[in-house]
Amino acid sequence: MRGLSTCLLFLGLTRAADVYLNPPELLPAHLSPHQASQVLAAHLGLDRFEQMSKQSAKLDHIFTERDFVASGNQNALLLLVDERYARDVLPPTLLPNFSFNEPSEDYLSAFLKMCTRRATHVFSHIFASRSVSTQGVPRALDIFSAPTPVNEAFLGEISTLTDYIDAHVDRFAGLHITSIPRLAVSYGRESELYLLATRAVRGAVEAALSDRSVRFALLTYTSSSAQKRAPQLSQQSPNPATVQQTSTRLPKVCYASEYACLNGTNACFGHGSCLSTTTQAGECFVCSCETTKSESGQTQIWVGDMCERQDVSSPFILLVGTVTTLFLLMGGSISLLYSIGSQGFPSILTGGTAGALRKE
Repeated sequence: MRGLSTCLLFLGLTRAADVYLNPPELLPAHLSPHQASQVLAAHLGLDRFEQMSKQSAKLDHIFTERDFVASGNQNALLLLVDERYARDVLPPTLLPNFSFNEPSEDYLSAFLKMCTRRATHVFSHIFASRSVSTQGVPRALDIFSAPTPVNEAFLGEISTLTDYIDAHVDRFAGLHITSIPRLAVSYGRESELYLLATRAVRGAVEAALSDRSVRFALLTYTSSSAQKRAPQLSQQSPNPATVQQTSTRLPKVCYASEYACLNGTNACFGHGSCLSTTTQAGECFVCSCETTKSESGQTQIWVGDMCERQDVSSPFILLVGTVTTLFLLMGGSISLLYSIGSQGFPSILTGGTAGALRKE
């Protein structure tokens, strides 16, 4: 039984996700999931939250070249699309930049949410999918006026893309395009609704590609019931190992895969990333917490096995040390003043004064 689970997990982990970038990056054709995360973070302007590892160090020259040529305000757009429908919404001239092994659609959804949370610390405006009523839709899309869930989902996604493209502020949008597969299932890929929807999404993508201030990234995923069962096996049996580490405090759970770590820690609560570590039990994944800044500019240090709380030990130690020092200074000053006030005059001064009085 364990062998079967291992085989299913291996099959689930070997599915490739294609990544489309604009402007394109000079990269190897295939990357590891951790390298892909590093590249996407750098491409979208979120690399301040990433930590370099031995794997990402191999691509250090790429990041250096990118930082050298980057200039001006940059915006970012991250899309997630089912690979079966990707070519229907992408311009034919846009080709995959690289691919990487991904466990499931859930893994990429968690990655999308993590990027959106991190973008709130970098960009002024964040665009996310919103609910749009089928009443009062634009004339060009009045065919979607029927109040059905799939129509409302499409109108919400295309409205978000349109609002993003029309905005003139530094901005980020992370969007999972789910309405296109649902329209294909509901009406068919040859239906007028599906063709109009794909043309609308493709037009939005082309508008984003023509805007030089927008750094564009699109990830595809494989969606099928058989392939979804493999990540669920790893999620139900992540094989957390209680291991010993000599250099750092031991986390309570060390996950068997990056997907299990992201899922089990809610993507490290958006305050860190899942990194691999080597223990006596082998390789596993734990949260590596980050340091962020609040809206008021204060530094926030996140700690915990899931980066779920702030570290207040340093401010507390500083406060206690300052108060203790003040008390010691006050006590020393009072003691010094008391000793000076109680000390008598020297005898030579007292004798001299007395002699002078008797002579008179």
